[in-house]
Amino acid sequence: MIPDEVHSQHKAAPNVFRVEPHDIATSGNSAKRRNSHLIFLSTALGTFLVTANVSTMNVAFPDLEQTFLNTSRGALTWVLNAYTISFAALLIPAGRLADRFGRRRVFMLGLAVFAASSLLVGAAPNFLIVVTARVAQGVGGALLTPASLGLLLAGTPDSMRMATVAKWGSLTALGVATGPAIGSLIVDSFGWRWAFLVLPPFCLLAYVSGKSALPANAPNDKAPFPDLVGAVLLAIAMALLAFAIVQVGPWGWTSSGVIGSTILSVLLLGITFLKGLSHTAPALPTNLFRLRSLNMANLATGLQAAGLSASLLINILWLTEGWGYSIRVAGLATAPLPIFVACVSPLVGKLGARYGVRVIAVPGSFAWGAGVLMYALFVTETPNYWGLWLPASILVGIGVATTFPIISAAAVSEVPPEDFAVGGSLNQVGRQFGATIGVAALVTLIGSGTDIELFHAAWYVTAATGPLAAVAVFFIGETRRAE
Repeated sequence: MIPDEVHSQHKAAPNVFRVEPHDIATSGNSAKRRNSHLIFLSTALGTFLVTANVSTMNVAFPDLEQTFLNTSRGALTWVLNAYTISFAALLIPAGRLADRFGRRRVFMLGLAVFAASSLLVGAAPNFLIVVTARVAQGVGGALLTPASLGLLLAGTPDSMRMATVAKWGSLTALGVATGPAIGSLIVDSFGWRWAFLVLPPFCLLAYVSGKSALPANAPNDKAPFPDLVGAVLLAIAMALLAFAIVQVGPWGWTSSGVIGSTILSVLLLGITFLKGLSHTAPALPTNLFRLRSLNMANLATGLQAAGLSASLLINILWLTEGWGYSIRVAGLATAPLPIFVACVSPLVGKLGARYGVRVIAVPGSFAWGAGVLMYALFVTETPNYWGLWLPASILVGIGVATTFPIISAAAVSEVPPEDFAVGGSLNQVGRQFGATIGVAALVTLIGSGTDIELFHAAWYVTAATGPLAAVAVFFIGETRRAE
């Protein structure tokens, strides 16, 4: 790439994280303080709903299997994958749309799309409509996510900006971890459809609270229009790769369908990347791939997201099918994880700023891997919650809390301010892509059976993501604050 092209893309990167003077309330500190709570409520609630929705479907999976009896477990994973794929592919273009049309406008549109599609999922008459509506949910989530942090930062002093990023990242981890516990209560009491029908009222609350409080930046007609074709190609590439992994089980590694889907996926990813070299607002920000900390943070995020998504699903399947727990009891059995995430996450940003990302996230990654390894080594067909499952869940919870938030913050440690939004969005792309691959790989490993040996194999593979992520974290540049 020639220097002029780099400069062109550098200037064209989204600025939704950037705080301009007109973003800050001009009516004084008191007014700013009054609005800050409503700003946080709107942005945090929107982000929480989007991320919690990813993992809520894990506890709904057994109920989905009962609703769609003639649909294979591999096909049912598309209820999960349709959301994560559309979400990941559109995150960066959505940030660029916020640049062009205003972050508050795009955030509100995202809330509306997310709410409407949630209603459609809950009322869907067949499996095809469910999957289609989940794609629309991903679109809504992608629209509101990049703009939400920018809106939050608009009411945050410069000195607190990095801490705010870590706090926002902890909400993501908390949403993913809390989804199964909350979802299980809803699914067991009212069925899987109500896991979606309860979302619109909370979206309305976020909309109402933010309508007057959220700061607005003026639309910018000169901002480049995003590469939506590249985003579609990226989504198709991710879908083909997930499809290939899911079909390894029934078709085999050497089947023409698996090999062909994989090759086509790689080709489309290559085309998307090459398009980014010449497009002023690419779906994949090629100018940022030279930043080591961002690349390593994205790799670590993808590995841990793959492990966490697979682990959350496999745990629910084992608790309900292996130990015979009801969905409600299985969901409560997962509650220690979000509890520890909620308790530990608020401390992570401060500890990371003081001691550095490696000191916190490397042990956290190993704690995550050790917790999942306990499932693989010691779970038997005889239920043992208090002596085994609870200690393992605590280790996993500590691992999630000490890795996800701080790695999200570290991802942008080397990113220039004008590229902050796209860097943060690229980290989210890595997270969603990892989640998609994790779920697909899990289904390939265990298929539709309940054989404990298959579950052990899946846990072993999932546990490996912890130390692998630790290796990636080790190469992230330190951001420790000077004493």
